[in-house]
Amino acid sequence: MTQNSKIFSKNAPIGVFDSGIGGLTVLKALRHHFPQESYVYLGDTARLPYGTKSPETVARYAASLTQELMKQDVKAIIIACNTASTHGMEAAKALAGEIPVIGMIDPATHTALKVTKNGHIGVMATFGTIKSGAYTKAILNIRPDCRISPVACQMLVALAEEGWTDGDIPRSVIHRYLDPIFQHNNAPDTLILGCTHFPIFENLLKDILGNSVMLINSGEAASLYLSDHLEIHQKDMMGHVKFLVTDDPVRFSENATKFYDERLKPEDVTLIDIKG
Repeated sequence: MTQNSKIFSKNAPIGVFDSGIGGLTVLKALRHHFPQESYVYLGDTARLPYGTKSPETVARYAASLTQELMKQDVKAIIIACNTASTHGMEAAKALAGEIPVIGMIDPATHTALKVTKNGHIGVMATFGTIKSGAYTKAILNIRPDCRISPVACQMLVALAEEGWTDGDIPRSVIHRYLDPIFQHNNAPDTLILGCTHFPIFENLLKDILGNSVMLINSGEAASLYLSDHLEIHQKDMMGHVKFLVTDDPVRFSENATKFYDERLKPEDVTLIDIKG
């Protein structure tokens, strides 16, 4: 069998990689929209977080994760991490060849531009994603007259992983980050959740910001984007998911329920060693 026949096999799984556990929100969205597909989820739990790493380091990590997913004969690769999408997309594409590679930036950007009415888009993300200006560049490249208000919300990543998605502490942190953007006239009417950890704060964000602000879940956006780049397998049976991590399967399985809608057991998660 040639490499290309493997690449485009309808029965091949879709590969999803992330710096750790936040990408499970993307997998959740993918499974919701395309339950008939099978997936390989790879969480780089040994090297997280990516949001504070240099662009060169993130690109190197993204390349090594792409190589690992290629060994699984995947038919598409989803980079379920905004930082890796920003700094590792080119490295992943170079290795993937004809396999489609979809990141978080472009799908979320296109969705935000479709729904904004006042042309003012907020972006909340990690320090690395905000510093890169990836969303600002992507938005202005399509619509130069847009106004973008980016804010790095690094502390929310730690709160998400602790499961602190409601209550006084996350509410106070969100106000601290977002009030300077939203507490004035001509505030954004659209907010990109530019980190895959952030969808678990959606209920709290809606309560704080109200219904007038449209929240853009980058995982949901990428899921819909996928159908434009890949022939989706139309079969009656449910697909399956293979979980791989680079460190501590027990901790990964214990924390997974904060981001995913299925309970995992340690034996459901395979520990692998990645070089690079």
